[in-house]
Amino acid sequence: MVICNKRKSVLDYPGHILVEGGPGAGKTTLALLKAQSIFENELLHKNQKVLFLSFARATIYRIEEQAKGFLANGEKKALEINTYHGFTWTIIQSYGYLLKKHRHFKLITPPNFAAGKAGFKTQEEIDNYKYHLLDTDGIICFDIFAELVTELLERSLKIRSLLSDKYPFIIVDEFQDTDSNEWKIIKLLGQKSKIIALADLNQRIFEFRGASVKRIPEFNEHFESLRVDLGKENNRSNGRDIVQFGDDLLTGKNKGKIYNDVHINYYNYNKKDLRLPLFIEIQQAFKRKKMQGNNHSWSLAILVKRKLDTLKISSYLTSKKINHEVIIDPEGPALAASVISKLMEPTTDWDYGTIIDSLLQHLKGRKSTKISLADLKLIEFLEAYQQGAKIVGAKRKQLIAEIEMIITERQNLIFTGSPDKDWIMVRNLFQKSEHELLHNLYEDAIYIRLLNKGAVLLEKLTEQWRRSQCYQSASKLVEDALTQEHFAMTNRAYSGVFVMNLHKSKGKEFEEVIIWEEQYNPIISSDPDRTEQDKLVLRVAVTRARSLATFFTPKADPCILL
Repeated sequence: MVICNKRKSVLDYPGHILVEGGPGAGKTTLALLKAQSIFENELLHKNQKVLFLSFARATIYRIEEQAKGFLANGEKKALEINTYHGFTWTIIQSYGYLLKKHRHFKLITPPNFAAGKAGFKTQEEIDNYKYHLLDTDGIICFDIFAELVTELLERSLKIRSLLSDKYPFIIVDEFQDTDSNEWKIIKLLGQKSKIIALADLNQRIFEFRGASVKRIPEFNEHFESLRVDLGKENNRSNGRDIVQFGDDLLTGKNKGKIYNDVHINYYNYNKKDLRLPLFIEIQQAFKRKKMQGNNHSWSLAILVKRKLDTLKISSYLTSKKINHEVIIDPEGPALAASVISKLMEPTTDWDYGTIIDSLLQHLKGRKSTKISLADLKLIEFLEAYQQGAKIVGAKRKQLIAEIEMIITERQNLIFTGSPDKDWIMVRNLFQKSEHELLHNLYEDAIYIRLLNKGAVLLEKLTEQWRRSQCYQSASKLVEDALTQEHFAMTNRAYSGVFVMNLHKSKGKEFEEVIIWEEQYNPIISSDPDRTEQDKLVLRVAVTRARSLATFFTPKADPCILL
């Protein structure tokens, strides 16, 4: 990287700094160079660290890999890279007892919270449930971490001082996405620590969780800071016009314009194979990969609007025998994992009612949003059935019969002692189920990624089998693994084919990106209140590509931005 004057000003400036720039402008690289400068100028005392905070766990691996190119081993140890959730959780663990009567706190994972709040009709009811868990049982939801830490820091100068003494320099990635409480934390720590904020206003895609267009001006007003704008410099896809296309989307300049590295394809409705154009494009991508030679880091992301579209595309790729990985919201798969792990336990450790309870948890929480009337009626039926109510209706009789069949077949299973094989054996008990509840559980379970080679859960289940020749407490091990997964730094490179929604592409990079707009489900909403936010999301998705972005839109009803 060329150290131009404005970059050098960042390295030399001793106070608060705001670095702005578009995708691939080098904000992260400049922040790491700043950390290197801090180390070389011996601005840290013994046991002090530079803290690098990021929202997306997916970016941690990339940051760590980049750091290897800049920092010596001793310097890397003095750079702590963490997520906002991970950082605030450590503070709560250390000092949370000062706010609440509990000495120790427990976490409730988002899937379990989604199941617990099922049936509540208003946000007030959900909030009351959330704070009841905290006040009564010391159980904390992830989305109030920042709120609790804000209160701790506001009320305790000593805690603020201790944290600033440990982290005299704090790098804040994706600053534009901070909510009001996260911004308060930064302001409070910035009273003593020096804040280096990295931001791109046009990557502000989390307004639904409290991000604000005012955040960058607020930083400038609150801190007497150096402000550096890297503009549209592009190191990720240097020499290509991908970022230019993304910027043009926001202003409408893309219409009628030809781009070298962004291809727009209008596909026709094909009743026999609607997604055939997608399949053909993936085959072309594989050919391009082959031309590059043995490139282990090659990756292709297929990005869609909704979770449902993600699952549709995944099923389609599976039918075409294309190996891929799906990145989706955790609620459905996590709660499906709880059911499977409970059934893996010795039959003496659970009964019919236990399995019904697990199925209810999955039904209540899998969508993470307001439950449909049909699901509510099914929940009411299962809860009443547990209390001895009669089964009325053919569909409900079918459900109970299928549950009984699954339990009977489970009791006849003989496990191999290989957790991954035994897991699939239990999962497949649901495969032929015709009732929607059980079929949905099987579909969700396909996307569980806890038993990959080398995974901690796999090791623990294997150890449990060696000790007792059974999977005792398997459901507890799964719960622990899901909690750790939420904090785990994604220390992996993205290679191969991935399917996810547009939002989940944030913080990731791929060699190629295909954006697939499903028939009758436009990516850009016609609602004026949502259109601008949808544009920003689409810009982020397009600019995840390093070499090529391809956009498929239905010819009969094309994207309104094209």
